[in-house]
Amino acid sequence: MVAFASATVAVLVVALPLGAPLSPDGLIDWLNRDTAISRQPAWAQVVELLLLGDFIAYWMHRLFHRNSRLWPFHAVHHSSTDLDWLSSVRVHPVNEALTTFAQFLPLLALGFRPGTLGPAAGILVLYAVFIHANLRWSFGPLRYIIATPVFHRWHHTSQEEGLDKNFAGFLPLWDLLFGTFYLPSGSQPTRFGIRGDSPPDGLGRQLLYPFRGPTSRPAG
Repeated sequence: MVAFASATVAVLVVALPLGAPLSPDGLIDWLNRDTAISRQPAWAQVVELLLLGDFIAYWMHRLFHRNSRLWPFHAVHHSSTDLDWLSSVRVHPVNEALTTFAQFLPLLALGFRPGTLGPAAGILVLYAVFIHANLRWSFGPLRYIIATPVFHRWHHTSQEEGLDKNFAGFLPLWDLLFGTFYLPSGSQPTRFGIRGDSPPDGLGRQLLYPFRGPTSRPAG
């Protein structure tokens, strides 16, 4: 629901300044406008969306870790001390809304067809569930090509060596390019959660936690 609302706002923010009519039919026509990108085969658009969507998510993920005002919203996701696939859905609505908005805004402006956005988003969401699973899979040499549960478990560790590493949700390429890749051979993280100030237990308290103000975590 939060992701849908964020995507809808992104449509309005992009479409209206570019001349789209403020009506359901007008917005649909604008979303299906003819562009160099929309004329590509659907499979090619999905592949490009996976690359671009993951690239944007990588930088948004880093921003949530580095910005002291945004970190508390992301800290809710990192508060799991027993990491498994259910941890993938422990996400603060503000975290989800801002990330979805940042992804959809440029992709809509570029002219990808709406029918290709859904499949690409679905793949990324399902893959996010998979990499949070309590599995010791590293995919051998493929670990440099596609994210694995072990790759992401190092991102969630509270151990010093894994802090602020492995931000990509699908392609480790971004971490390799920008110096945030960490995947030691034959080693697995054993501790998870947050060092220092951590969100309290309980849905209501976790939703309110980020509004207390910034914490010192991103300074590290």
